[in-house]
Amino acid sequence: MDLIDILLSAGIATVLGACVYIGRKLQMLDDLKKTTDKIKLNVKVIGDYLTTSNADFNATELQAYSPIQLTEEGRKLIDELGLDDICEQNSDDFFHFIDSMEPKLKYDVEVAAIQSIYAVYEQQEYMDFLKVFFYNNPKRHLKNTAPTLGIYVRDKYLEQHPEITE
Repeated sequence: MDLIDILLSAGIATVLGACVYIGRKLQMLDDLKKTTDKIKLNVKVIGDYLTTSNADFNATELQAYSPIQLTEEGRKLIDELGLDDICEQNSDDFFHFIDSMEPKLKYDVEVAAIQSIYAVYEQQEYMDFLKVFFYNNPKRHLKNTAPTLGIYVRDKYLEQHPEITE
């Protein structure tokens, strides 16, 4: 066996070994993606449950018609808090969150809009006005305020997305 045969044999073995190694890494990435997808789905289910099942529905601010609508009291709260201005100036934050949930139906938008209040509240300083409001109004908290604010965001989102019809 001459030097060329030895180098070819070693080269082929190295290439095969590298292919096996890369294949294992790709399989690990595929398994990781599947696990991540399962986690994302579970987190969405938990978020949906927390948003809809445990929401404190304030009958003075929301009417239980189909769909849920703001009452005059709800509109006054939106005006008092200045959410209309906040939403207008920062609609991208709320709408990107809703878009990330990939809503297909108006109900999906409603749930995502309420969740957007929780998400943006935790992430953006411009939502600190709510903390001041909660401090000055001890009976109010995010759990009994987010549904009202979320319905407002839902309506604004649906105005911009007429393709969502059901």
